[in-house]
Amino acid sequence: MLRTIGFCPRARCTISTTGLVFDIDEAQAMVAQAFIRTELFTTYKYNTSLAMASIRSNSQQEDDDEEEEVVGTLECNTQISIPLDNLIECLMLFYGPGSGSSSGGGGGGIGVSSLHHGVDDLRGATTVELGFDGPGGDFQVLLEERGVISVCRLATFQAERAIDLDFSQSPVIQQLIIRSSWLQDAFNELDPTSDSISISISAHEPYFRIATVGNGGSTEMTYARDERVLDSYFCNEEVENRFKLGLVLRCRSALGMSEKTKVRVNRRGFLCLQFMVPTVTEQSFVNFVFAPLVAPDDDAQQ
Repeated sequence: MLRTIGFCPRARCTISTTGLVFDIDEAQAMVAQAFIRTELFTTYKYNTSLAMASIRSNSQQEDDDEEEEVVGTLECNTQISIPLDNLIECLMLFYGPGSGSSSGGGGGGIGVSSLHHGVDDLRGATTVELGFDGPGGDFQVLLEERGVISVCRLATFQAERAIDLDFSQSPVIQQLIIRSSWLQDAFNELDPTSDSISISISAHEPYFRIATVGNGGSTEMTYARDERVLDSYFCNEEVENRFKLGLVLRCRSALGMSEKTKVRVNRRGFLCLQFMVPTVTEQSFVNFVFAPLVAPDDDAQQ
């Protein structure tokens, strides 16, 4: 799941009582998030008192009123910046044919957890324990396989402010769920020379339309409102938006891992692709949010 967003060297990591969220952004127009929820761990501990100390230490230079606002907003979260490429390398140390992909263990600190994929017997499998002790501390990764132990410590940094692509700030006006294999086939047909991709969801035919225009001509895929193709469909407003094709294609790795994809568009024109990734315990999610391209006419009006 982390490799699906691994095209940026660093990621923000948000640790909370519900699990870990790794997110990256690119070109001020895309945010990608991988959710590692507590259900995917054999044991998980989040020390809220240390988390509060972390938040207060990060806001020492703020005024009292501003500090109170920050603590009240983030009291359940600890945010750090972490070298994502190095973390993925660490997790892949024992990867190979015959290696398991599960874990056990536990511990303390702000967020210490051990990741698993539902395997009951962990003998011979690769296990991983993750830990973070607080501001200025390292993000610790301990891997064990058949008695061989490797300990990695990754330097952490203060998390940078996220760009303003909060999809939840505006109401959803269009939504559908499509089998990921159908969407993957569509992406494979897109003209890579095109700068943008147009996506429209309508209450009338064509209900779902994806189109590009490039050097080789135009490509268009339309989908009928058939429960074998589209699920959980609604459209309150008929709007067509364009997005940067190069950014949208960043999600192909997550698309290939998922079974279904939830497509949502909000009133600001933001596109959210939520990929439902199957695990042994239950589904987990990788989210991509894209800001729309502004049409020349809209620019002139502004």
